[in-house]
Amino acid sequence: MTALPIVETQSGDVSAYIPTNVISITDGQIFLSADLFNAGIRPAINVGISVSRVGSAAQIKAMKQVAGKLKLELAQFAELEAFAQFASDLDKATQNQLAR
Repeated sequence: MTALPIVETQSGDVSAYIPTNVISITDGQIFLSADLFNAGIRPAINVGISVSRVGSAAQIKAMKQVAGKLKLELAQFAELEAFAQFASDLDKATQNQLAR
């Protein structure tokens, strides 16, 4: 049996009762973010929260390497971007990283 449950979270909170229960009974989830959509990023998939239980077990070695590096870079970028909102004087390396 195949099911594609769709759950709308309140304020993006995936730790609420219904989202956590749906996540626990499915083989993964794709988390769409209103913030990413409003920033013009489409599809607005939050790769930090989206997961698959099959995951890397179904990927060839080259894909695992690329996906792992890409996910790390995206996470580091999101962290830098959040930090940059509070800092007015960023060093050149940080500015270059954000401009990439």
